[in-house]
Amino acid sequence: MHDDLIRQLDEAVTEVFAVLLNLACEVSQPSPEELRSQQPPPPALTASVHFSGLLEACCCLQMDSRSATEIAADLTGLPAINITADLSADTAGELCNMIAGCWKKRHADEGASSQLSCPIVRRGSCHHAPPPFRENLSLRYQIGHHRMTLHVAFN
Repeated sequence: MHDDLIRQLDEAVTEVFAVLLNLACEVSQPSPEELRSQQPPPPALTASVHFSGLLEACCCLQMDSRSATEIAADLTGLPAINITADLSADTAGELCNMIAGCWKKRHADEGASSQLSCPIVRRGSCHHAPPPFRENLSLRYQIGHHRMTLHVAFN
């Protein structure tokens, strides 16, 4: 089951970045040695979308400030120097919403009768709201030379 969920998430992220936005995106899972030797810096920006209905879940997208700014520049066509913190936050929220929507459509029965919340963007880490979720997945992706982490929690 986890393999199917991971595949579906990878497909959703690839669909958003590679197909819709024409940006190369690769899975970037750290090796066990990397996990033991270094912890990634805390995220500067977290965008989250909640699912309600038959599919109860939370999707959180995390990235550092530089990645958020440069991905926003790639997506808007603006120079990175013109990207404000608000525009970076809006872009992260839209990306999370698109990824959540692409993942939702891969769950035909549950997804069809589930609603997505508006994206919530905050500075810092992702905190899943109650109810507590039984399953949690964290996946890392590389977009160009930028990294992002996607957390999905669900029942």
